[in-house]
Amino acid sequence: MPRPAIADEQRGNTRRTIRKAAAELYAEKGLGDISARAIADKAGVSVGTLYAYFDNLTELMQSLWKAPVSRLIGDLEQALDALDDPLDQLRTLLQAYADFATEYRSVYRGAFLYVRPESHEKPTPVSPEEDRFFSLFRNTVSAAQQHKLIRSGDPDVMAQILWAGLHGAIALPLNLDRLALEPPEQATTHMIDALLEWLKP
Repeated sequence: MPRPAIADEQRGNTRRTIRKAAAELYAEKGLGDISARAIADKAGVSVGTLYAYFDNLTELMQSLWKAPVSRLIGDLEQALDALDDPLDQLRTLLQAYADFATEYRSVYRGAFLYVRPESHEKPTPVSPEEDRFFSLFRNTVSAAQQHKLIRSGDPDVMAQILWAGLHGAIALPLNLDRLALEPPEQATTHMIDALLEWLKP
């Protein structure tokens, strides 16, 4: 009976070792120079072993940011439960996303600014309803509409616009650092106000 437990523990250790190697290479070189061979060599495993634990490089890299993003979503769900006003909930969602981008910049870059290199496999897209983070936006928009606090419209489209607007305010100064743009911390404050103003009925 002990053998399965030992095997599970060994599998867990190997998976963590591979992820740690991938995270270190990402921190050192960014995504462009990461390959299955480089990760496997750093982890001390074969390329075949790497692919026994992860279907492809895209899945492996995205796994690096899964835990912190899940914590963000869990914290947001708790914060929204404590608020009754859907408008307060929307502002909380937007501000928490902006704060996450500032406080966890490297995680944010990986999870939300990830530009997949051509050499990495394209992930299988999921519908927005299956994404917990998008669903928080969509459901909060829908609740605000039911209370007639914001304009009517397709909640999915409106949630995407909210997320895209704020995401752009964060990403533009980070990606175009050749321009002396307003830093994300200031740009996001103005963007949140602008988005909430746009939502008014």
